[in-house]
This record gives sequence, structure tokens and C-alpha cells, in this order.
Amino acid sequence: MSSAIMPASRLWAAYFREMKFEFIKMLRTPAFAVPTLFFPVMFYVLFGVILAPKMGPDAGLNTYVRFGVFSAMGPGLFGFGVSIAMEREFGLLKLKQALPQPIGAYLLGRAVMTMLFVSVIFVMLTILALTIGKASLSAGQLVQLFVIDVLGALPFCAIGMYLGWILSGQGAPAVINFVFLPMAFLSGIFIPLQVFPQVVQTLAPIFPSYHLSQMVSQVAGQPYIGSFGMHVAVLAGVTLFFFLLAVRRMHGSGFRLLGRNPKRAVIVATATAAVLAGLSVSGVFGGKPAKQEDAVAATDAASAATDTPVSEAKPTAGESAPPALLADFDNGSDRTAWGNGMLASGDEMQQGKSTASQKVIDGGAGGSKSALEVTGEVRPGAPYPSAGTYFFPPGQIMQSSMDISARKTLSFQARGDGKQYTFMMFVAGSYIPLMVPFETAPDWKEVRIDLTKYSQNDLSHIMGFGMNSMAQGPFRFQIDTLRLE
Repeated sequence: MSSAIMPASRLWAAYFREMKFEFIKMLRTPAFAVPTLFFPVMFYVLFGVILAPKMGPDAGLNTYVRFGVFSAMGPGLFGFGVSIAMEREFGLLKLKQALPQPIGAYLLGRAVMTMLFVSVIFVMLTILALTIGKASLSAGQLVQLFVIDVLGALPFCAIGMYLGWILSGQGAPAVINFVFLPMAFLSGIFIPLQVFPQVVQTLAPIFPSYHLSQMVSQVAGQPYIGSFGMHVAVLAGVTLFFFLLAVRRMHGSGFRLLGRNPKRAVIVATATAAVLAGLSVSGVFGGKPAKQEDAVAATDAASAATDTPVSEAKPTAGESAPPALLADFDNGSDRTAWGNGMLASGDEMQQGKSTASQKVIDGGAGGSKSALEVTGEVRPGAPYPSAGTYFFPPGQIMQSSMDISARKTLSFQARGDGKQYTFMMFVAGSYIPLMVPFETAPDWKEVRIDLTKYSQNDLSHIMGFGMNSMAQGPFRFQIDTLRLE
């Protein structure tokens, strides 16, 4: 039966009935309903309630918003991907095609089923977060988070729809799990991205879950990167791309679940995505300055180095620009040519047990007279153990800042025990420092930080930087010839 000759009341009734049956069918499928509904809740209780007190003051709230994203992924990928693959293989889709259904009712019913599951999970997570987790969120924030999570399931529906048309019924669960779990871990939902190598941090934006995570973090007042509109545009593009691939594959296989001529559905989907992308680029959805991606470990390391948390620090007026050569240590002191000098610090401010000390030693880079050696040990005890050495501009530490916006490169010579260390720079007004890993070796090696890569940050208000270790165990490294050019 064509939807064109059905009365409007019957047409809408048919759509709603298909949505209802899809939801009830999946709810009565334990293999889908149980893990979909309860895995996000179980993980939130573990990470957001039990472990959160040991991970920092905002860990519980951060876990809640990110597991909302996790809850949007599963129903879309598995509800579409596995179900479509199995129903296609068993011939049920041919039966659906032969039934007098309105155009697209099957796919629309599945999409609504997915969003209903996400809604149920969101309500359960929110009840736990507001009661046991003691999360502090306004009604407006909760509404925004709900809308983002529910509509955020659509990109995963499109991906699942495409995978369902190219995978067999038996192979779909394994392949979709292979897509689902790495996407969750490598987009920063379970573990902060800064824990991963730089290549993983660079590739994270290819995952739609990464963009959803940034959106919910911004709404909840957590650290985020990029503008809200940019993330909306990316997600709209991902949804459209995989939807078009799925439609092409579907009709190439002889299925007409969007009617004999799917052009109308394709045009509507393309126009909607184009409008969303255009509005996003124009800034309608917001465009706050980018912040660095979530790294609670870095924030705590900054707090450990000073008596003032980064989040509370405010720059003083009249920042001055430092000289090109900050330190070469040839005068036999850890004082620098400008600023408060190099200060060794462990994680005492986190009630941790990590320690660090420093001294000037003979024999610097390139045959120079001296270098600064930093030694210590990173021990368990703090939420994010770390230790190292830090530089701060003149004035009160973490209350004064310097202007390096005209500089293009920060460089220093380094050598050490072969371990990986982290360079971090504290930006006024940002919860999260800029972070760059660097390796050490027995021979001197220049480390160059390209400041032009961070032009989206306010480099005119830099409150300090440091080099530290976050890996447990003893460490030793040396630095020399610290320059800003």
C-alpha cells in the first residue's frame, strides 16, 4: 500500500505502531536489552561512584556525562547493525518489504527505538548521578544533555545501518564489537586521551563519540576542545555519509524499504545535514574558545606544583614577554634569566608520595658548562601521581602570567634515562594545560614545541610550564638551553 493514498490518521498510526513494536521487540530480547540498559549504569557506578573520590573532585560529573555518550553508542550500533544483518540473512526484510507499510516505517521505527533506549538509560544514569553521585547540574543542563545524548544516537544508527547491510548475521556481533569498544576507549570516554600516545590523541576526532563527548563536556562545564557548532557539523556529516552508503547498498541488494524511489528520503536527509552544517559554521550553535581536551591528571599535576589550583588562577594585568633565552644554567644556579626560576615538585598537594629534586651539574648540551638535572620517584598514593620541574613568570606563582603570543617555538635540550616525559603549559582561564610528550636518551636531543599549533589558546596569558614524569618508578632527566623564539 502506498503512503500517498493512506489517510493521514492511518499513516501516522502506522508509523507509531511500527515504533512501538520495534521498541517492545528489542525490550523483549534479553541479549540486546540487558547489556544495552545496564552496562552503562554498571560502569558509571564503578567509575563515577566507587572510584570517583580517588580520581579528583570533578571525576564523578565527568564520568556521568561521558557515560551518557557511551549509552548512545550501543543501541544505535547493535540495534541497527546486528538486527538488520540477521533479519536480512533470515529473509525477514523481504517480508517487511512486502507488507503494506508506509515508506521508511521500518527504519524510522528502529531509529526511534534506539532513542527510546537511550532515553531510559539517561534517566537511570541521571537518577544515580543526582542521588548517589551528588552531581551538581541545573535543570537546563540536564535538558541539554538529554537532547544531545538522544539525538547523538543518530550517527551510530547510520553507522550500524551501513554495517548491517555489509555483514553477515553471524559476523555482525563480532565486527560491531570491534568497532564499538575501540571507539569508546580511543575517544576518551573511559580513559583521558592524554594517557594515550600522541598519535591516538591526533586520531581521536575521527570518531563521532569524541565529538559528542566534547559537546556534553561543554554543557556540563567540564574541559572541552573545539566549538559546539563544529561538533554538530561533524556529526551531521557522519550521519549523512553512512546513511547514503547504507541506502546505496540497500537498494543495490534489491531492498526498497524507502519506497521504490528513495530520492525523496535522500534529498531530505541531505538538506537537513546541510542546514545543520551551515548553521554550525555560522556560529548559531555557539563557538566558545577551544579548551584543551580532558586531562584531570594534568590539572592535578599543576596543582601539585603550586599552592594554587589552575582552575582558580587568574592572570595579573600587564603581562610582559620573556627574553629569548630563559636559562642555560651556566652560572651554576637553577635560577633563570627571568621569572621565578625552575622549581622541583612532587604531588604533595594531592596528598601523594611522589618526590622530585633538582641540581645543577657539570657538562651541558653542546659542550656547555652546566645543565639542570631532575631526579625523583613517582609513587602510588595520589589520584594522578607525577613529579618534575616547573618554570613560572615573575610575581606570585600561578597568579602571574607572561605573553608569548609573538613566539613561534619553545625549545630545550634534554637527555635522560630513556623514559617518556611530559611537557605541559598552563594557560590562564583554562582548566587543562597544553601537553606534549617527549622522549629522552643518553645523548642530548633538542625538544621543539611548535607554538603555532596552539594558536586557538590564549598564549598572551601563560602562567608557567613544566617537564615531569607521570610513570610510576624512579626517573632522571636533564635539561639545558631553554629558549622562546
